[in-house]
Amino acid sequence: MNPKTKKKVMRVLTLYLPMIAFLIFIGIPLMWALSLSFREGASVIRGEFQIIPRPATIVNYIYVWTSNKLNKFFVNSLITSFGSVFVIGFLALFNGYALSRFNFKGKQVFMVILLMTQMIPLIFNMSSIFLMMVKLKLTNSLFGICLLHIAAGLPYNSLMMKSFIGGIPKEIDEAAAIDGCNRAQIIFKVILPAVRPGFTTVIAYAFITCWNEYLLSYTLLTDAKKFPISVGLKYLVGEYSTDYSALAAGCIIALIPPILLFAYVQKNLVSGMNAGAVKG
Repeated sequence: MNPKTKKKVMRVLTLYLPMIAFLIFIGIPLMWALSLSFREGASVIRGEFQIIPRPATIVNYIYVWTSNKLNKFFVNSLITSFGSVFVIGFLALFNGYALSRFNFKGKQVFMVILLMTQMIPLIFNMSSIFLMMVKLKLTNSLFGICLLHIAAGLPYNSLMMKSFIGGIPKEIDEAAAIDGCNRAQIIFKVILPAVRPGFTTVIAYAFITCWNEYLLSYTLLTDAKKFPISVGLKYLVGEYSTDYSALAAGCIIALIPPILLFAYVQKNLVSGMNAGAVKG
């Protein structure tokens, strides 16, 4: 093997081996959960090893969807996630535009504060958050959970939008203003189409973060009818025994929205992440 070929092989191995290892690390548990979800509980209890379930059944999906309130948990997650993402996307667009286009006193300090908010683990603030929500009478409320999702997600997503919008020349704004566009028209008709991949990245990241959120919902919600699916899945774990086939089916159902979202926005998501890496 000549040096050039050897160097090329090493480059390919260095690039792809970590990716393959990561896919195996993620893929094996996912495939095992998918297999379990289509198996009968009795075969799991007997410890039978089956990659392809025989016979395959959807009874676990029907059971968890109808008998364990998973349908209500699923709807609650959709409400909190879409409600939060709509506000986060709207405000992050305006915040990113302001941080990118305007110079104001204390701007750098403000951005440092935004960054610092991302360095503090949420669990450190749970006592303060709980007391605040009690005084505001927003405990056991999906609206309260949405407000907290927005407060937690807005700083980081605003900085992401600043990075994307910062890559667009200011001359475009000036040209649009000369053509008679006001500030809102510039943002929605000029800036937003130009940063669509980046905006898609913000929306996808915010949705997945809200969908997977557990700690706030578990702490602040006491009515089981208002639990999101991330909290509701714990009801599939019994005190003395657990139906692992039903639990796997519940987990697969919980994965469907993020997977569908990623499949839908994949091209924009990749280009948006690349743009953010270059412009940031």
